Amino acid sequence: MTALVPTVLTPTDLPLAELNCARLDGELFAVAGSWCPIDAHDGPETRARALAPLAPIRAAAERMTAAWIYGLAAEPDRHQFCVDVTARTRKPGVTGALLREVRIGPDDTRVVGLQLVTTPLRTAIDLARWGRSAGVPPDTALLAALLAYDGDHDAQAGTAQAGTAQSGTAHADIDERAVRHGISFSRLADARLLAARRLLQTGALLEPSGPAARVAGA
Repeated sequence: MTALVPTVLTPTDLPLAELNCARLDGELFAVAGSWCPIDAHDGPETRARALAPLAPIRAAAERMTAAWIYGLAAEPDRHQFCVDVTARTRKPGVTGALLREVRIGPDDTRVVGLQLVTTPLRTAIDLARWGRSAGVPPDTALLAALLAYDGDHDAQAGTAQAGTAQSGTAHADIDERAVRHGISFSRLADARLLAARRLLQTGALLEPSGPAARVAGA
């Protein structure tokens, strides 16, 4: 019986030249510095598995990298990771990765494809506070999609009533999370989250679809 090709390939599996040739031949596609078979499903687990070799020990994918894993944004030029301030880890050894120390609670992350990732709610909070990158604010539609990610899919599909309910739940969750973990909000960050909740209330958020799914403006 022929062995199955792994979902994610790296230069530890095959020489880099061979991987690039297979990509040029249309047999593999590149993602996060790894290569996947062309028939692999380009979903959150595949993207997270491809990212894992870049991730520092005990680090969680955050902000735009987390949004990319969830299928809500394009892959960032530099992947973003975070670790809890109490964790001991080393800075990433690759130039395409950033690492921050933050306060992370046990309910702020989840495992996707063996990679630790901040939850959609925590991702929205971090983007509202810190932006996509230094000096680059987050898109309101992206924040709204993250707030709606784990909630009623009717909110994403455009039902205003469901969007209002989801917005209220997200608001309560954000407030509770802030109290538990000592998260401080500037007026600007709070205004960004409020704008995202209002977008959910209008039912104007489009549901992402397809392997390169992303919200408008992501």
